[in-house]
Amino acid sequence: MGSGMGAYGGAVRPVESAAGETMLLWGLGQPTAHRNNALVRQAAHSFELDACGRRLSLLQSPSSMSTPGVTGAVVWDSGVVLAKFLEHAVDSQQLLLRDARAVDLGSGCGLVGCVAALLGAHVVLTDLPDRLKLLRKNVSLNVDDPHVPGSARVTELVWGDDPHHELCSALTSSTTRKRWMICWSPSTNSQDNTPRYY
Repeated sequence: MGSGMGAYGGAVRPVESAAGETMLLWGLGQPTAHRNNALVRQAAHSFELDACGRRLSLLQSPSSMSTPGVTGAVVWDSGVVLAKFLEHAVDSQQLLLRDARAVDLGSGCGLVGCVAALLGAHVVLTDLPDRLKLLRKNVSLNVDDPHVPGSARVTELVWGDDPHHELCSALTSSTTRKRWMICWSPSTNSQDNTPRYY
């Protein structure tokens, strides 16, 4: 079909099923292949992905990656895998996100939180203070639309510190539903880069 996708140099071919696509995405990021970010060009200033019946466009800040400890400036493969997993799980009725509450920990560029909102969840996307400007721009570009069934709010969360008052009020709101989902898709700099949702 085509040649290459992001940093992945192999031939691009269609995948016939949602499970096949999820497994292909997951398999590309396995340590045995040891090819960090086979799906995403982190040197690019934006990343596009077809999800939830639309084209998502996420801004990236590759120049920030030279700062030690900064991983939230670009999209990582683990975020792509988790976002596509959520989409396919909802499409196959394995997971119900409409009106669920979700917290996206360490949202980075916001891909997973934006997809969860597009699937109907009310999401609080969190990250460090210096990452929030880029995160807010991406949420505005992809979720601020009256036709989106869910919603997305951005707030600061520094792990180990007391949660920001905005996050606490969102979690304890009288409109909080009983169904919660917590998303975490660590960067490939982590020891365990398996995307998770709880």
